[in-house]
Amino acid sequence: MGACAAVAAAPLDAFEQPQGKAGSSVTCGVAIADGAGWGWRDTVPVFHPGVGCAMDTILVVDDDKLFLTLVREELKKAGFDVAVAETAPQAKEVLAKRPIRAIIMDVVMPDTGGLELLPQFRKAYPNIPVIVVSGRASFLTGVQAMRQGAVDFLRKPLNFEEVIRSVNGAIRASREGGVQPSRLAQLARLQGSALELANMIRWDTLGEFLKDNAALFQKVIDLVASVLEVEIVSLMLVKEPEGLLRVVHAKGLDPEIQQHAACPVGEGIAGWVAQTGEPLLIRDLAQDPTFGKRERNPRYRTDSLMSVPLKVNGKTVGVMNANNKLTGEAFDEYDLALFTTFTCIVSLGLATAQLFEQLTASVDELAATNARLARTNVELETRVRELQALKGEGFRG
Repeated sequence: MGACAAVAAAPLDAFEQPQGKAGSSVTCGVAIADGAGWGWRDTVPVFHPGVGCAMDTILVVDDDKLFLTLVREELKKAGFDVAVAETAPQAKEVLAKRPIRAIIMDVVMPDTGGLELLPQFRKAYPNIPVIVVSGRASFLTGVQAMRQGAVDFLRKPLNFEEVIRSVNGAIRASREGGVQPSRLAQLARLQGSALELANMIRWDTLGEFLKDNAALFQKVIDLVASVLEVEIVSLMLVKEPEGLLRVVHAKGLDPEIQQHAACPVGEGIAGWVAQTGEPLLIRDLAQDPTFGKRERNPRYRTDSLMSVPLKVNGKTVGVMNANNKLTGEAFDEYDLALFTTFTCIVSLGLATAQLFEQLTASVDELAATNARLARTNVELETRVRELQALKGEGFRG
């Protein structure tokens, strides 16, 4: 992977889900939404042994008929029953007529936007998880969807193995009663991290803190590693005028690599993020259409990584990268949202450092100007005394 590769609405009781025994023939459901229309088709029941239901029903909503067909086939192969729809009204009709276990919905739809539908679904069917997909939405759209209650955000073109993992995880979490224990533990670590960062800022040491914020950056990196449970975190800054990204702080990287690794802006994963200014989440590098051809560096145990830009005054000045989740799992949009929160702290630190340097330079310039004025004043006083002495001699003559 190298330096550039990321050193780099009906009554709720009408929709209760049947809880059949393992190996029974009870039908359950999942829904996938992604388009302009809704409508559903029956599928042949598939026996799914060893799970709480014989088959979970997935509702796929999209105005793209080809997409619906492909997703339907892949989900059926995984043992799911599938209902599809092409408009929002048809989707609501499906939800009113049959039990659905989860919903996958595109945010871009011709009749009603996915972000407009999402809170409606969450309010009417709070026990049905919603997975949002899109090929055109930005990272911020994904964050907004997560804030409105989506359990995951997937980008098109979809990796169907990833889709299956997301659907299974959403169903499992909904059956366990909501937020996964791992997420609660992660939030607890985040709260502790916020307190640690707050305790670093003291009035009696503020000047030194602003002058040298290396301690802040290293602390943020350590906290990222703790909160997200990752092995490798790196902070790279753009060095001008050569336009190279170089590692300035890191955790989990070999010191020699940290010292010598360099990545031209625009090349590789970190370089792409620095050039575009867009955060990047790769769940499976081997399947990624842009960066998937590169070989994984031996120091990276997993094919999942995150790289997020650092911006000051609208300009990208560096990137932060995270690799190797301790659990071996792929990063998701929830991880990316937390990671982005930490990078905002680093960006703020960089902006503060620049402001402090400018203020220091201004103070130094003011002091130098004051010194020059003082010298000029002394020289003027000397000249005045000399002139007065000459004038006195003239009178005496």
